[in-house]
Amino acid sequence: MSRATFRGDVEMGQRVAARDTERVQCGGGEGRLQAKRYSRGLSESVQWAVLGVVVLACLLGLIEAGLLLHGRTVAVSAALAGARAQSALYAAQGVGSAAATDIATAGGLTDVRVRVTVGSASVTVEVDAIMPSFIGWVTPAVHAESTRPLEGR
Repeated sequence: MSRATFRGDVEMGQRVAARDTERVQCGGGEGRLQAKRYSRGLSESVQWAVLGVVVLACLLGLIEAGLLLHGRTVAVSAALAGARAQSALYAAQGVGSAAATDIATAGGLTDVRVRVTVGSASVTVEVDAIMPSFIGWVTPAVHAESTRPLEGR
């Protein structure tokens, strides 16, 4: 007749040192040998809980880094589009600023500030904005700048 064995049970014929076993009484019947469980370090469930928190923090950090890179990419694209629009031949004043603001707000940036500087042979567009963050207390600022030569000059 076989009986179910549980984790920590000592099988028949298995050599285990006497100091590593103890006799456990089960419901008034005969006792069985059971390997001692050492409570060294954290228990398994606490280890998984700590590991879960660390993995979650790493995952949120990766999401936050992705959002920051997205905001930087949007700001660069807005500056490039603004400089391209403003450097066109016969471009009206404010065309580059409007193009950069439209792209930045469509990309999810907030508090967008665009500065357009038209020189004698080139135009420079600077975009400063705030990228909304996954973590509430962090508000990363992004900055991008683009310079293009004026057409026809």
